[in-house]
Amino acid sequence: VVKICPRAQDGMGISLAFAITEAVDADGWIIALADMPWIKVETISAVATALTESSIAAPFYAGKRGHPVGFSDLYRNELLALSGDEGAKSILQKNASQIRRLDCDDPGILLDIDRPGDLHGLRNIRVRP
Repeated sequence: VVKICPRAQDGMGISLAFAITEAVDADGWIIALADMPWIKVETISAVATALTESSIAAPFYAGKRGHPVGFSDLYRNELLALSGDEGAKSILQKNASQIRRLDCDDPGILLDIDRPGDLHGLRNIRVRP
């Protein structure tokens, strides 16, 4: 089922809050960005598994936090209250000590495609097995 956020033009925070309302009874959510096509399935799975023991989970590659990020239902109200164009960044900053760090061998967690020019130089990168 595809749902369209009627206020998507108001920013990523609004879109994310809308998505949470569509699955408000879930035990947690994995926030995966559509412009990051090279994330390994194993990484997404590791984030989901980590949420059974942690309230926030995020993958790290070469010391940098990437995506997707997982939130347990402890953050439901904060996610529902998001607005603007920063997504869940404020929640992550405020709760940095709660983030379960998942070191991984997946450079795809850092590679996003925002413009056609972002593909330049990435065509030869092999991030999938």
